Order: sequence, then C-alpha cells, then structure tokens
Amino acid sequence: MIVALAMGNCASPTILPATPTPILQETTPIPVTESTPTAMGFTPTSDVPEITPAPQALPAYTIQAIYDAAQKRVAVNQVIQFTHLSVKPLSEILLIVEPNRFPNGFVLSRLENQITGQALDWELQRNWLRIALDAPLSFQDSISIVAEYSLQLPEIPPPSDTSKPQIYGYTLRQTNLVDWYLWLPPYNEDTGWVIHPPAFFGEYTVYPLADFEVIFDVVNSPRQVIVAASSSPVENHQNHWEYRLSQARNFAISISADFEVNEVEVDGVKISHYFFPLYRRQGEVVLNHTLQAFRLYSELFGELSRSSISVVQADFLDGMEFDGLFFLSKGFYDLYDGTDKGYLTLITVHETAHQWWYAEVANDQAQHPWLDESLCTYAERLYYERYLPELVDWWWFYRVNFYQPQGVIDLPVYDYNGYLAYRDAVYLRGAAFLEELRNFVGNESFFEGLALYYADNSGKIAAPDDFFKAFNLTEQDVRERFSSFFASSP
Repeated sequence: MIVALAMGNCASPTILPATPTPILQETTPIPVTESTPTAMGFTPTSDVPEITPAPQALPAYTIQAIYDAAQKRVAVNQVIQFTHLSVKPLSEILLIVEPNRFPNGFVLSRLENQITGQALDWELQRNWLRIALDAPLSFQDSISIVAEYSLQLPEIPPPSDTSKPQIYGYTLRQTNLVDWYLWLPPYNEDTGWVIHPPAFFGEYTVYPLADFEVIFDVVNSPRQVIVAASSSPVENHQNHWEYRLSQARNFAISISADFEVNEVEVDGVKISHYFFPLYRRQGEVVLNHTLQAFRLYSELFGELSRSSISVVQADFLDGMEFDGLFFLSKGFYDLYDGTDKGYLTLITVHETAHQWWYAEVANDQAQHPWLDESLCTYAERLYYERYLPELVDWWWFYRVNFYQPQGVIDLPVYDYNGYLAYRDAVYLRGAAFLEELRNFVGNESFFEGLALYYADNSGKIAAPDDFFKAFNLTEQDVRERFSSFFASSP
C-alpha cells in the first residue's frame, strides 16, 4: 500500500498524511439459529457446492456471492476447507472477518460442520471469529465449515486528514470487495493463530496461501457492469462470473458500470487495466508501465506464478495491492502531466512490484512492513534505472531526499509516531538501505541475492532473517554494518 498524492508542483510534492482511527465494532456474540435466511430478500441461484474433504496443505474457499447493486449488499454462501498440519492438537479455529469492523457490516446466519450438519459454537469480536471445536483436530485432520452471511457495504468517505483512506465499500461509480470473505490467518505451532489488531496506518494482515473458487453474480443493477478481479474468469456471461485461483494470498473484486478496459499479454500473462472514461491517455501510460515493470521484475527477481494481473483505477485517494490486482488512485491520473516525473509512473511500478514482494513472497505486514514496502519502493528506482536512466537522480530527490527521512526501518507498524514517520522510515529510508546494501555487496551479488530470496521464499511468509541469509549476512552483521537503519537490539 502507498498513500502518496502529489498536490501542486510535481518537483515539490506534498504527501497527504493519514492518522486514522480504525473502525472497530464491539459485537455481542449472536447465537446460531436453525434457519438459513438470506438477509437480502432473494435466494442464491444454486445450493452451496458440496465438497468432499481431503487432506491438503492449503486452505480452500468455495464462495458463492450475490451482489445487490441497489442495496449495496452481498449475500455469501461459503465453504471453508481446512486441514490441520501441526502435531499439536487444535481446539479452536479463528477466522478473519474484516467487514465486521464496519457498523452493521456483517450478519452471520449459519455456521455449521458440513459433514455432520451440526451448528458450530462461535464468538464474534471485532475483526475475528472464534470457533470452538467439540473435538480437537489432530495432525492431518480436516474440517469443512459452511458459512452463510450477508455484508452491508459501507460508503467510501471523501478524503480526510484524520482518517485512513478506505478501500472496502462503494462510491457512486465503483464497488470494491477486498478482504470481504471469511479467511484463515496463518497458524504458528508455538504462538497459535497470527492475528494483529487494526493499525492506524499501513497494513496489519498476514496471508497464507489458499485456493479459491468464486462464483459471483450481480443483481438489481440498472446498467451492465464490468468486474475486475484477482484472476481472469473461467466463465462469464451477463452479470455472472466464475473464477478459480490456486495458491493465492487473497481474492479481490472491483465492480463498475463505468470501467473501460485495455489489455496486453506478455509471456502468457494477461495484464488488464480498468479505468474510467476521460482517462484513456493515462490508461495507455499505466498499461505500458505495468507491462515494462512486469518484464523487468520477472528478469531481476524471478517468474511470477500468475496468469493475469488486474490494474484498477481507484475512486479513492489511495493505492493498494492485492494478489493479482492492485488499485491506483484517481488522483495520480488527475495529476498526470504527460511526463514520467510523477506519481502515475512511480506508483504504477511500485504496486506492480507488490506482486513479487507481498503476493508471491509474503511477510508479516504488522511486524515487518519494510520487507515488502522497502523492496517495492526500491523497485521504482530499478525501473527508472532500466527504462528512464536520465531520471534516476530526479527520482532520488523527488521520492526520497526531498523529505530528509529519518528513523529505523524495522519497527512494527504500531511503533511509528504517525504516518509521516512510518512513511519516511519504511518506504524512503528502506530504499536508501537497499541502495547501501547494493553498494556494499556489489551489483552482481545484490541481484543474485534478490533472486535467491525470491526463489527460496516464494509461496512462504518470509522474515528478515530470510532476506539477510540470501546475501550471506546474519541479522547481527546487518545491524552492525547498517546500524543507522535498524533498531539497536536484535
């Protein structure tokens, strides 16, 4: 994610900081009822798909969702298939429920064991749902959970100096479903489920890989809509889309009747850009930069295990990454001056890099935000170095040095004193650290290290030690050699 909107003179950008207050709803647990109503007054087109549980390494989500465009509601039937792969017995399952952070945003009407048909005991608190199991799961035991619920989407508010930009929800011309379904956080045998509280700025979620099958319908829309998603549909006819995506971090959807689309295919990967009317010139620029960045990062880091990438113009002032899809603020398009000296170019290539550093190689975004944001900011520098070498000095001034950034890069997101301190340290000082690392180990070893880090950690949730190891460095080596960038104590 990057919140960075230049206002006025492009050579002296002003970043709009956010000191947001997360929306948290204290929710009293609701007893499970025997009835299974849809909260929207219409019935799904088919029953919940039957799944025969089988031991597997990854969680699997089968999601049937119907979006009522008039009511701004989503009715969801979901099957969550989970296999316990720890030797320690598991007595409870925790699910992330981000829509519950919004008032009246989540109503659960059914939660049961698919095999036995028995209702499950559950407790809903803030952005997580705890399920107490009658019998603990042992190693390689599986469970399939059927959940039926409805989402009342919030309106995306206008920009504010006192709140975090909101992505989930709707505006007059766009609806965004991000972190909208029930999903399993990582499980650590020593510490349990990895769930962090919402942060005032930056990200706090940690995504294990999962398999997705999504059936998505739109009803009560006065106009035909276009849907952008984390993967290309395997089937699509009027107001109906079906998707299958394997080994992904998440599944995001953006819906608009105003979208125009341009596409290009490179090395078997389809890149699609969804943008609003009157932005065709910027649309061509974004698609071209995404294409070139894809080629560059594939060469420098490694091949991406995706067949499509969706780039979506955002009807809000923010940029944000998801697996297979990222948003670019409409503000970047509005400020485009016909040159590559601006945020439309910068953030396009930054967010493209997140498909490597976040989607393919994940990290704990709450504890180690620099592992993706520093790398993606430095990926901007690599892009300019390859395609726009005459602007590299400009990039260092405009993007980094102008702000005279301070601070260590390796704090948890909660420990920075405000958004600007977080941005300066994690994004800007993080890029400066990578430049110093490159100078220290040399070009060849630097790019070999990046490629090795990517190869060794693709599909995993990486930690700082994994990064340092790729350069034959220990954490202590790094802290001693680059002491100004890291906290003093390991």
